[in-house]
Amino acid sequence: MLELQVSTIVFTVINLLILYVVLKKVLFGRVNRVLQARADLIQQNLSGAEQEKAQADELKAEYEQKLARAHAEAAEIVAQAKTRGAQEYQAIMDQAQDEVRRTQAQAQAQNQADREEMLRSARREVAQLAVMAAAKVAQRELDEQSDRAIAEQFLAEAGERK
Repeated sequence: MLELQVSTIVFTVINLLILYVVLKKVLFGRVNRVLQARADLIQQNLSGAEQEKAQADELKAEYEQKLARAHAEAAEIVAQAKTRGAQEYQAIMDQAQDEVRRTQAQAQAQNQADREEMLRSARREVAQLAVMAAAKVAQRELDEQSDRAIAEQFLAEAGERK
């Protein structure tokens, strides 16, 4: 059977304690330093990643602001172009209306001048006919001055009857 001796148990426990202290000083210290260095490296990588994420978020926000400003500027440019287009359209329309008015006024003035010239021509012809009729009635030749006086008197009387 198995015998248990106290001295063996004590020596085994002492050997285990000595082995533990030696391993703790030699092996566990180095392992703990490696594990601590690894943990520090992971922590640095995490903080670097957080900083990069914060920078990326800042750049994204800045980009979105620039994009929003660009959209606003584009909308403003379009609105200004529409306004300028409407103003130019109105100016062209006003100019065309002015041109139409001038053309109508010129046409009316030309018509009035033509009408007056036609009336003068008709009066001259009527006056000549009246003088010729009067000369035949009087059986005499009249001079130009008396012809004119008779024609003007006839026209004045004809104008009063209207």
